[in-house]
Amino acid sequence: MKYFDFENKTWKTSPASIPSIKSTRCHSAVSVGNTLFVTGETPDGNNSLFRYDTESNAWDMKQHSCGGSIDNLCIMDDYVYVISSDSCQVPQRYNIAKRLWQSISNVHNPSWNLLACNNGVIAHEKVFVLYSNRPDRKGPNQPAVLQCFDPTKNEWSEKATTCHPHFGSTLFLVNDKLFIAGGRIGFNNYDRPCGNRAPVEMYNEETNTWSVVEQKRIPANNLNAVEIEGRVYFIINKFPVDSGIRIPPGELYPVPLGEWEDLGKIEQSAVLCHLPLKRECIKTE
Repeated sequence: MKYFDFENKTWKTSPASIPSIKSTRCHSAVSVGNTLFVTGETPDGNNSLFRYDTESNAWDMKQHSCGGSIDNLCIMDDYVYVISSDSCQVPQRYNIAKRLWQSISNVHNPSWNLLACNNGVIAHEKVFVLYSNRPDRKGPNQPAVLQCFDPTKNEWSEKATTCHPHFGSTLFLVNDKLFIAGGRIGFNNYDRPCGNRAPVEMYNEETNTWSVVEQKRIPANNLNAVEIEGRVYFIINKFPVDSGIRIPPGELYPVPLGEWEDLGKIEQSAVLCHLPLKRECIKTE
């Protein structure tokens, strides 16, 4: 494990006292309180949910049957919601207290073309997931579509499509509003995002519409930096990192980002999340 030191703006290796996860490949991560949840594969190839407790400094693991890459992992109330990038896979949720798995309903008309983007979001007691429309071999790229899961009804509802196609983009919440950032507007024959960078978009829940967010004060960079609500975020490995930079209204000049270059120097296979750790846990041994 590594952590990013925001004071020195550099990645550091976690002390040996923090045990390593017993996973050969990790898909996504999310934390709540003192607990970190990670979806990944065990050495024998099983898809599992790993849990790390910062108080006991120990990992445990619970196998699940949700196939594909789990790019959407989010927590609401007593449940961890596990949603595969493959819409044909039945989503599941994990009861944290009882340590039990439970299937939930799937989106309407799941298909090979419907591919979940990254980072399911909790808003207004519902789960929001953005699905890319993977094109047919010769078809044009289509806009993505927002899906909303209501746990009180165990059902999904389809919301608005985006203004532009989004592949490998990240959905996240800022000031109680949904935004999409990162990713590309195309998808190649190797099942990878390609083409130009996808624009930043914002969802208006009242009108059920998306709109493009201008990026006039963000200079050219290799950190997927975006400006949202006067804040600068870096989309690193599909995870939104709040830099702490705030852009005052009326600012005419681009934001300097040179001192953040080290943030992008992390393995592409690494999964990121926010996790509070005691300062004594990360002191140099």
